[in-house]
Order: sequence, then C-alpha cells, then structure tokens
Amino acid sequence: MNDDAVWAETTDGGLLRQLFGFYPTMHDARIVSIEIDRESDRVTMVVDYNDMIGEDDEQELSARIRLEWFGISSFELPLGEVILMGLEFSRRDDRILTSVETYPGVFGTVLSEGVEAVLVQLEPGEFDDRPWIRYK
Repeated sequence: MNDDAVWAETTDGGLLRQLFGFYPTMHDARIVSIEIDRESDRVTMVVDYNDMIGEDDEQELSARIRLEWFGISSFELPLGEVILMGLEFSRRDDRILTSVETYPGVFGTVLSEGVEAVLVQLEPGEFDDRPWIRYK
C-alpha cells in the first residue's frame, strides 16, 4: 500500500497531487534517465508520466518528474522495459522503501533515508526512446 505521507513530504508532492488529483502512481511512466552517484549516495530517475485528469477523466496531463533517493542502503532495479508498471512508497523503521514494478510481476526496491520528487516540466513532449543510465 502506498504511503501518501512520503509523497506529501517531497518538494512537489503536493503540487503533483493538485495537478493530477492524486499522488502519481507512475503506472506507464517512461524512464528518461537514471543516474547513480555513489559519491553523494544518491540515485536520480527522471520519468515522463501521463494520466487522465478531471472529473470525467477526459483530459490527459503529461509531466516530467525527477525522483531522487538519498542515503541509500540498497538499490535494486531490474530493467526489462523503459516503461514502469508502478511505484509505491512505504516506511520501514526510519527508512523509506520504494517498490518499483518494472515489468509485470518484476519488482525492484530502493531503501533510503529519503526521497525527493520534483516536477521538471509539464507537457514535455517526445524524447529519444533510448533512456540512459549514468554511474558516477
């Protein structure tokens, strides 16, 4: 079950909830990039997320969102596709456990001290279908 309080604690969690009418599920979000920075103990994933909004779910909203985890204890993200099936936050003691479904029934996890969600751009348009992963 998703812990909405984790979303609420992020920089743009409230804004994203206001725009979409709910906290993003990241279902069908397209991974744009993943950056692993061991020196600063951070992992950043940028995704393009689309969902239907409005009372009748007749209008589509598209947003580029940067998710950043810090103080990482473990990071495991099997990639079979560039499309996410979903993302959920939960608490494990003083840490945040992020469960990311990367393919039907295939889950990755990030256990971290914290997570940040920032709205990068609304209606970002198309991008190159080849996401990149960078390790620093």
